[in-house]
Amino acid sequence: MPEKKALAAAGKTKPKRKPDWSFLACAMLLLGIGIIMVFSSSHYFASYDYEDPYFFLKEQGKFALIGLFCMFLAYKVNMRAYRKLSYSVYVVILGLLIFMVASSNIETIGGAQRWLQIGGFSFQPSELSKIALPMVLAKWISDRRDSVEDFKIGFLPTLGLTGLTAGLILLQKDLSSAIVVAGAGFVIMFCAGVRIPYLIGTFGLGIMACVAAIMLEGFRIERITAWLDPRSDPLGAGYQTIQSWLALGSGGLTGVGLGNGGSKWFYLPARHTDFIFSVLGEELGFLGCLVVIILFTLLIWRGVLIAVRAKDLYSSLLAIGLISAIGIQTFINLGVSTGLLPVTGVTLPLISYGGTSLVVSLTMIGILMNISRRTAR
Repeated sequence: MPEKKALAAAGKTKPKRKPDWSFLACAMLLLGIGIIMVFSSSHYFASYDYEDPYFFLKEQGKFALIGLFCMFLAYKVNMRAYRKLSYSVYVVILGLLIFMVASSNIETIGGAQRWLQIGGFSFQPSELSKIALPMVLAKWISDRRDSVEDFKIGFLPTLGLTGLTAGLILLQKDLSSAIVVAGAGFVIMFCAGVRIPYLIGTFGLGIMACVAAIMLEGFRIERITAWLDPRSDPLGAGYQTIQSWLALGSGGLTGVGLGNGGSKWFYLPARHTDFIFSVLGEELGFLGCLVVIILFTLLIWRGVLIAVRAKDLYSSLLAIGLISAIGIQTFINLGVSTGLLPVTGVTLPLISYGGTSLVVSLTMIGILMNISRRTAR
């Protein structure tokens, strides 16, 4: 009798769901490739400017450890806590974005005011908004799931939250991050069931905002002109695109060998950040690029599956917002490196050098892993 009772109890116990290990494997492979490529692409520059060829490797390693710790915490936190804290997190990040716009002491780097200095620590609030906006949109929509198609209750608030966040980032002259955040918000609205006419209008407003942002800034007009014909200004606005092409083209099928690339010898700007994919193509060739693209494709595909299989609407919308931000940012970076898109300052997630970007990307991976173990399979 005791044995039968034990068997019956075991039969009623639901098996513990496992997280999506294949999703995590893709992320960790990309992280490993990124650390290797950061060192390979930066050691000449680090030797010259910092007298330490391992400077960027050590920094990226430090950020990777911090990011992995944040990923673990994001994985362990109960999803109910995310839902409960969604508004609070968004208000804090919104306040930081407003401060970035209002403050006159923010340093401009590469034409954008992205970095907030607090003591000896600096970070990009715009990166944090890639988590905060999906959280608040998921919370708002899931609490009003029966009113998503309503113009005043479902559409206007979600458009307002997305527009406000992206607009504040745009006022920092960071168009690329604004596009990533706005794109993630748009995908959430689409997946939530916002009516198609409203979405078409939203897309139109986004295009108009991008055109206005380009027309109001001379350096963006130069980048568009150089994108259309890089060789018209080979030593100016077209320089980055031409050098990126030369790096990718010289790699051939298998590359010149890890560490043997010549573009990082001060020819290619932003070699360890925005254009790290070009160095990767030169040293590891077409096959190396293909491996990275396949890993990103698998990562995004598994992320979408996590969103589709999530057991509740909040988790589903949060997951689709996070993986959309990763996917859009990846597409922009690869597009810039290959010349398919105008030059803009956006890193390649998990691969490019950058503290805030890496920590935020790994935190997003942790949240997605958290959702994956609570899926309705």
